[in-house]
Amino acid sequence: MQLYRGTGSDLEHRLANGSLLPELLERFTFQHGYRPSPSELHSWERSLPHTARLLVTAGLEDVQVLVEYQLPLASKRLDVVLVGAHPAGGISAVIVENKQWTAGEVEDVDERMVIVGPGPPAVPLPPAA
Repeated sequence: MQLYRGTGSDLEHRLANGSLLPELLERFTFQHGYRPSPSELHSWERSLPHTARLLVTAGLEDVQVLVEYQLPLASKRLDVVLVGAHPAGGISAVIVENKQWTAGEVEDVDERMVIVGPGPPAVPLPPAA
């Protein structure tokens, strides 16, 4: 179950015309029985436009985007899940957890470490594909 499912271009369009955030608020309230916190609303307002813009800029406007995907048999939710066809065939999925970081810099290119703030001193990146 998710609050929104659509393409990257649809996400960008609905954010631009102002229809997505009220829909997320309504669906969240219906599914959970309470309103999302102000910090949750703020996260959607700040993160989703950047996510949509990055997808479209990268030529991934047709990728499927799931917002606030609830894991089965758990209370955990994933901020954004991207699902699409892998260039080599098959299906690919990427989980995006929005952390509202405002700064980041490469610490060690070879070890694929990035410093972000606020937060832990270094975050390892996954191995290059």
